[in-house]
Amino acid sequence: MLGVDFEPDRQVSLAAPLGSDLAFANRFEYTPCMVDIRKSWDKIAEPYRKRYEISTDVVHYGPLCPGEDKLHILGDINGKTVIDLGCGGGQNAIALSRMGAEVTAVDFSHEQIRLAENLASEHNAAIDFITGEISDLSRLPKAGFDIAISSCAIAYVPDIKSMFTEVYRILKPGGKFILSDMNPLQYIMDEIDGGVEFNHKYPYDPILLKWRWEFDELQRAPGFQHYVRSISCYHNALTAAGFAVSKILEPKSTPDTPHIGFSREILEEYKYIAEHIPITFIMTCRRP
Repeated sequence: MLGVDFEPDRQVSLAAPLGSDLAFANRFEYTPCMVDIRKSWDKIAEPYRKRYEISTDVVHYGPLCPGEDKLHILGDINGKTVIDLGCGGGQNAIALSRMGAEVTAVDFSHEQIRLAENLASEHNAAIDFITGEISDLSRLPKAGFDIAISSCAIAYVPDIKSMFTEVYRILKPGGKFILSDMNPLQYIMDEIDGGVEFNHKYPYDPILLKWRWEFDELQRAPGFQHYVRSISCYHNALTAAGFAVSKILEPKSTPDTPHIGFSREILEEYKYIAEHIPITFIMTCRRP
């Protein structure tokens, strides 16, 4: 996916995200260029896995967020068909498999899928990994899954309407969709001594952020971009696709999380913000 096509009324901004050069200055560098996001994830897949430890024992919903062992969102999934959308390195897919689910996992990064397959093999987890866009699930059958889960991947998807329509299509009637992402508030605030200041107004319309993610292993930090959307933007798109939104959760930030490495980094760099707002939000939905 090279570049992004924008709707005329969409707000496009180059505000700095949490983790940009105006935030994690030792990790990131701002970039105004067009971005091949799939190629960038291919480049950082291995160093990301090494730096940001993620548990394969417990399903995670995002940084500084309690895991499934504390939140009990999924319930008993033994024997259920579950699809992990934006599976990354496969940690959640393996955790879901440990819970007894029959798991399919999708990611657009070839390198992420390769690492996920290797990790699943190490854990003797039988998972069907698919390389592809999570907004295009046309290769999957209608009403084939009991549960869909997507943890902190939705921000990289330009067309959430198409994605939610596809997720609705592949879920069985009564099926669950659990969506999580990082709180939009954190992206429009910078931490200063004793508090915060705003670097951008609230994302009433989606904001496109472009930046570079630095790793010691890489000579040049690859460019990234993602969308900052309001929670209501996701809610309204989900209901437009036909979902009934059951709950919106904003768990209190905690270092006791399966998403270990990134949580540690946020606490080191943005302790005040992490202590005062939820870093991750979760939406639980049902296909009627």
